[in-house]
Amino acid sequence: MVTELLQNIGLTKNESKVYSALIKLKIAYVSEIYRESGVPRVNIYDILESLKSKGLVASIIKSNKKYFEPANPDILNKLYNQKIKEVQSTKKIISNLSTLFNQQGNNNEVSLFNGVLGVKTIMEDILSSKTEILDYGSGVYPNKIKYYIKIWEAKRIKNKISMRIVLSDSKKKTTKKEKLQEIRYINQEFKNLTSTIIYDSKVAILIWNESPLGILIDNIETADAYRNYFEVLWKDAN
Repeated sequence: MVTELLQNIGLTKNESKVYSALIKLKIAYVSEIYRESGVPRVNIYDILESLKSKGLVASIIKSNKKYFEPANPDILNKLYNQKIKEVQSTKKIISNLSTLFNQQGNNNEVSLFNGVLGVKTIMEDILSSKTEILDYGSGVYPNKIKYYIKIWEAKRIKNKISMRIVLSDSKKKTTKKEKLQEIRYINQEFKNLTSTIIYDSKVAILIWNESPLGILIDNIETADAYRNYFEVLWKDAN
């Protein structure tokens, strides 16, 4: 328990063992420290030197023999206060990084997601949308993901996220309209198995082949451009 607490304020595991052993022994030579601490003897000298540099151990010569004794444990308060300063400094750095991250939220960011799990990652992110979801494309999904799409739709409805979709006329007979969803059809065939989904500041391009692929673009200008294109399609659809 004591050694674990000493590690929390900056000592290594072996330094903690050696210092704790010296506190018990009061004054000792290397072989005694080795027996009491259980630290390999080959490491004892290096550890003692490290503790000396931290002001926790002193060495003395008696009868031509080198002994070591521990410094008053009160000096640990210095290490403790130093650790607090380091933690506070780290928290400040984390805070600054978080601020920078949020400020850069509108910068270009393109991520690639492979396979079913990768595409599901994007789909789950879409469910956090604060804006309506706009979707145009083939509307055709590989068999391995059709069941997930049903689950996803249920989550979307539960989250009360509205959705507008533009599909080809050829999908009229096979597409079922869900709640909080509007669908229009256009006299244009989306020949490739691709869906383009716009939400928040993001555009997700999903390629629905047997090994699905997802491209996620996080950029407000790009998202707005795709929104404008979607509105053109929506206006022409019926």
